[in-house]
Amino acid sequence: MTINNKIETSNDYGILHGGENSKDMSTFSKFLCIYSRNPNTFELYEARDKQNSTFGPNWDEFKMILQKNVLKATEYEYGEVYEYIIPVSAFADTSFSLNGNIAKFIRFPTNNIDFEIKVSEYWKAGESQIRGVITTTENENVFNDWFVFHILDQARLHTSETPMDPTISTNYAELFTRFFEENLKNTVVQDEWDLGGRQHFLERVEYFTKRMAKIECILPAFPCKSSNTQKVYSLFPDMGEELAFKNLISCVEKVSKIYPPGIKIWIVSDGHVFSDCIGVDDDVVDEYTRKLHNLYKTCAVPGIDAIGFCGLKELFFEGDTSLKFNEEWVAEITLPHYTGSKICQGSELCRKILMKGCDTDDGRLREQILIPDHPRLHLYRGFSKFMIEDLRLLSHFKGASNKTYKKTACKVSFEMIKRNDAYSNLVDLVFPHHLRLSIHAHNNRGPKFGIRIISLEQCRPIKSLNSVEEPEYEDLLHIPTPWHNCVVKVDNNDKYYLTRSSVIHEAISKGLYKGEWCIEHSTGGHFVIRKVDNELEKDAAIVKVSDLNISNDDNSISSFEDEQNEKKLQEKGEEEEEGDLVLNSSITA
Repeated sequence: MTINNKIETSNDYGILHGGENSKDMSTFSKFLCIYSRNPNTFELYEARDKQNSTFGPNWDEFKMILQKNVLKATEYEYGEVYEYIIPVSAFADTSFSLNGNIAKFIRFPTNNIDFEIKVSEYWKAGESQIRGVITTTENENVFNDWFVFHILDQARLHTSETPMDPTISTNYAELFTRFFEENLKNTVVQDEWDLGGRQHFLERVEYFTKRMAKIECILPAFPCKSSNTQKVYSLFPDMGEELAFKNLISCVEKVSKIYPPGIKIWIVSDGHVFSDCIGVDDDVVDEYTRKLHNLYKTCAVPGIDAIGFCGLKELFFEGDTSLKFNEEWVAEITLPHYTGSKICQGSELCRKILMKGCDTDDGRLREQILIPDHPRLHLYRGFSKFMIEDLRLLSHFKGASNKTYKKTACKVSFEMIKRNDAYSNLVDLVFPHHLRLSIHAHNNRGPKFGIRIISLEQCRPIKSLNSVEEPEYEDLLHIPTPWHNCVVKVDNNDKYYLTRSSVIHEAISKGLYKGEWCIEHSTGGHFVIRKVDNELEKDAAIVKVSDLNISNDDNSISSFEDEQNEKKLQEKGEEEEEGDLVLNSSITA
């Protein structure tokens, strides 16, 4: 097989420009820089370059191009976007020694020597800075114009206009970085924190600490409960989410003691990004989110603004720019749905905007997963293995052959990787300067840094009641979270454990433990169990597994007996069909 050299390596995620590559280009693919500047002097406050562009480091020269091509501050009106096409000839002005070298700013593959760029600027009401975006001029359309306008309005750039304070003597960035690595950071086997990750993290922190501004982080998490009832007890938040909130709030309180402005963590829920992929109805995600917010209110500490929330609906449909959106602009976008979940119009619209605005896959993902040892192949295999297990109990797949089911799960995995990339791109645009935290186990080199959302002091993950040792996980997707597990407390032991609900159900059904699901005062739901000590008590402890389930009114989901039957079918199917999860036929449209 002939392999295109452009897709052989692991760092081949650069976006190709010019020619045929421009026809279906997403708006994100056009972004070269997001910046904010002084309206009068053009002094740069902060810039976030993209696609290896270098407008920030070369601002003194680019500033002169702007001064020759854009309106004066007195001609700007609040809330209006001003667009300027900058031709390559603008870079040939000999007065500032560029000699036509646009390549000093743009460093990506392009088939177009006469490359133009567009500068879009916006003066947001209430701010003393002008926000700007630099994009390519490929695939221009009304949706792209709206999307750029929306990002200019919604991007969290308010801190940039706060001047840096040169009189600050305490190295707050170092203090916070040290706190993070000792209290939150999740360390993996091939960790690269000390190989550049720590410095990257430190520099992100300095954006805030040099201004004595509140440190702001983003954490894509708390999507919804898994649809797999062998993992969770019910559809809605329980003690797992409560422990996670308490851990994050505790960290925020501790940080305020070493850095007076403090820190805030934004939970950027990805529930509606993936809900149809994981077999969860859109309205169930909405209800989970509502209950999650209420749970946080019970955990919150008065006077501590620890956690904020937003999701796709908030990111796309808040602010004046959302009123200018027209659904017809995404009418041609069709998303695949494989799990039979209930689709809500508003959530689907958000997903369409996400994919049209931020999907950067141009067909390479399909090629990459066919290349041996390619990083995206390993990612795809990890997703596939996880989804084959996670979707197993959905009624939508009842009666499907094991082969058909696995192929569908692999298609789901492929779609999830694409959406995950798109959502990551969106978050990068809206939160360009925030610290990016993750509940997945990254190598911590940046830009994302893995955290333990529940500390080991609070709750220890286990795979079996026979061992309280923390298990090793085969890949980076299976890090324990509250939405794929439930919490259990063993009587006469003040510790909590995080495990699958099937582990508890099985132990009780065998008479090894007695227990039940419990909602104590001011605590989320969790199992409370006690080990059976003698044969007489063991015989008395065996209960009907149906007694372990709560009623439909209490948000229970399918019975344990059905789960066990499905588990046996799963094991039988896996014995029948071994081999690589990557099947060419599984990813064809």
